[in-house]
Parts: sequence; structure tokens; C-alpha cells
Amino acid sequence: MTKIVLDGREVEVDPKKPLIAACHEHAAHVPMYCYHPGLSPVGSCRICQVEVKQGEAPARVVVACRTTVVEGMVVDTEAPKAHEARRQCLEFLLKNHPLDCPICDKAGECDLQDYAFMEGQGEGRSVEPRRKLEKRKSLGDVIVLDQERCILCSRCVRFFEEVTKKPQLTVAGLGARSTIETFADRPLEGNYQGNVADLCPVGALTLQSFRFQARVWNLSKAPSTCGECSRGCSITVEVLRKHEVKRLRPRPNPAVNQYWMCDHGRFSHPRFNAPARLAGALVRGSGGLEPVAREVALDEIANLVRVHGAPLIVASPWLTQEEGERARVLGGALCFISPAPSALKDDFLHTGDPCPNRRGLEALGFEPLAPAAALARMAQAKLVLLLGERAAELLGAEALTQLPAGLRLVLLDTHPVDAPAFSVELGVPDASERTGTWINVDG
Repeated sequence: MTKIVLDGREVEVDPKKPLIAACHEHAAHVPMYCYHPGLSPVGSCRICQVEVKQGEAPARVVVACRTTVVEGMVVDTEAPKAHEARRQCLEFLLKNHPLDCPICDKAGECDLQDYAFMEGQGEGRSVEPRRKLEKRKSLGDVIVLDQERCILCSRCVRFFEEVTKKPQLTVAGLGARSTIETFADRPLEGNYQGNVADLCPVGALTLQSFRFQARVWNLSKAPSTCGECSRGCSITVEVLRKHEVKRLRPRPNPAVNQYWMCDHGRFSHPRFNAPARLAGALVRGSGGLEPVAREVALDEIANLVRVHGAPLIVASPWLTQEEGERARVLGGALCFISPAPSALKDDFLHTGDPCPNRRGLEALGFEPLAPAAALARMAQAKLVLLLGERAAELLGAEALTQLPAGLRLVLLDTHPVDAPAFSVELGVPDASERTGTWINVDG
């Protein structure tokens, strides 16, 4: 570690990281547009300027993202000269940026908006018209580009070059005529396009599915884990007015997903908003499945166990470790539904395994079974506990209706299923609503 003086404090920093990372790690605010910790620094926006003094040399203003930390370096992030340099950079960036914050999807989480306010850049000094570029340009099925809002930070270009290793965007043209373009005007491809909308520090790149859907200040955010494969990417679930899940975004986790997530996981949120949730409990009566209090349903399950003995437990691959340990107490045979691998497997994040807790359930003694094998095992049992979200979906509603009428089937799932074998159904929370532990593919 290297010792430097940062805003009057002596701190230890990692010499392998640029100065801007040291500032952020020690709560010194330095603005940034082109810099991102998951990408190589280029120093193109010049907004991260700070004042640095080394030895007897006079203090000078430098860009923090391209400056290596040196033992004994004295850094002042609040120096007047640094603020003046940032203000001048902002003035140039805002020269051609449209004043459309009220209708921009990035409003409320826009770095340009925030830093302009912090640096007191409230008005421009020029009267020349802003440049006219293409707006609402579709880059495929995922991303929309507004060239007028773009500040040419090149984060999106570097993401495809450095992270996915498949370059698809470029800075075309020269000087004031530079714009972000796809190669040969082809649409973007791949399972990681949505990340460029997260990377964009302004409203130039936005998600087609999220445009004009919600104001970000109306979104409640909670940390969670993506369950669309066994990678278990760290994510943030964003809910509009505590009612509807509107967006899933990656949450930084260097050990799992770094700063990214795949589009398959990103756009899986509509299932959290599916209607007709099983909110309470149902017990089969003379008129079919009838709503009852949860206590009555639990008593009915206890009666079934007393009559038929320990149940066969068929678990969802979304079952948590804590839920699996509770299920083991019932003493029955343990298995979980293991669907066929996904064709989305790649060498980056997506594992192709649709079972987010495969490793954890196998460690608890649950046997993985393909849906057909699980149904065959259920058909031979007297009492089955079908446990966890999407369990019935993975087996198929039609296949469940073909099970023997003499089978007693208890369902704990997010949605009801009307099949003759079901005696009791209990509603459970989905992955965005509950806490628990999954063990991912890497353990």
C-alpha cells in the first residue's frame, strides 16, 4: 500500500489503482463521466481534475483517472483551481447538450445534471444554436440512442471492446462532428446490451422497455440476487410506488458479476408482476379448491402427514438454503426439479444452468430430477409436497392434471393451479420478496 495525503488526511491506497479510485474509496468526491471502475481509463471528459503536489514541484491540476498514486503525494480535491477546471469542462459539455431534463428518462440519476448543479453551472454564455443530431435512434431491440444528449465519454464503446470482447460501437467522425454509431449501422446483438444504458452517464442510451415508464425518484430500491441462472448476479430490484417491479439493475460484486448482468436476467422482472397471485390458502372441498385461513390449511397439511406419512418433497430450484433445511425436517425423500440447460450459456456470466441454487440443494441432499422424472416419481407417491416458486410451472399445468386422482398433492407456490390431485395450496413470496441464501456455481 502507498501513503498519500488526501484532503488533509493521510491515507493508504492501492498503487495499482488510479488516483480517482483512491479518492472514491476514502470518501473524497471527485466527479467522473468517462471513468468507470470496470473499464480502462481514457481521460477524455477531463471532469475528474484535482490538484496534486509532489515533493518540491509546484502544485498542478491533473485528471485523477489517468494519474498514478505515488508515495507522499498531496491531493486536494476541493482546490479552487480544480473546481475552475471542472467548471470549464462542464461548460463545454453543456454547450451542445439539449435542455430537456424534464422529459429525459435519466433525470434524477443523471451525472451531468448532478455535477452541473454541484459546480454551480446554471447557465451558458454562448448564444449559438446547439448542434442538431439524430434523436430516438433504435440500436436494436434493447437500446435507443439520442445523439444530441451524448457527451462522447466512450463508456459504451469500451464496454463492448473490453468486457464482452465483441466491439459493436464506435466514435465516428472527427472533432465536433463525432457521434456514437454502430458498425455499418447494424443493430446491436448479444445478451449484454442493457449494460450500456447503465453505463451511460447521461440520457443518451436508454432501455426501450423502460422509456417513460417511471420517474426514478418514485422507485424503491432493494438489494437482491438474480435467479435466472446459477451465477447469482447481485442486482437491485426497483419497485414503482411499492407496487410494480419496473427495473432490475446490476449491483457491483467483484467476486460474482463485477458491474454487469445479462439481458435475460435484466428483463425477467415481468414475472414478478404476474397477476392472479396466490395470496392466501386454498383447501379442496366439495366445490373444489376453496379459500381458507392459512392456519386451517396448515392443519390440513399436518393431517395429511399423519395419515400418509412423510411426503415426497419436490422442490423448486429457487428454494433457498434456509427453506431446504426446514423441508428436511419432514423426513421424506428429497428432490428438486432440474430443467434442461439453456442455450444462453456463454463464457462471461450466464452459466446456462437454470437452477440458481443447484449447488446448495445438492449439498442438502436434494436429488436433481428432470421434470418428466419428477412427475414419474410423484405418480408413485401417496403424498407430495411441491415446494417453491415456479415449481408447478416447471412441471407444466397440463402434466399436473394427469397425475393420479388418489395422489394427495400440497402446493406451496406463488400462483394457484387447479388440478384434481391438489389438496392444499399455500401462497409463498417470490425471489424479489423474500430473504435467504443461494449457493452459486462457484460456491
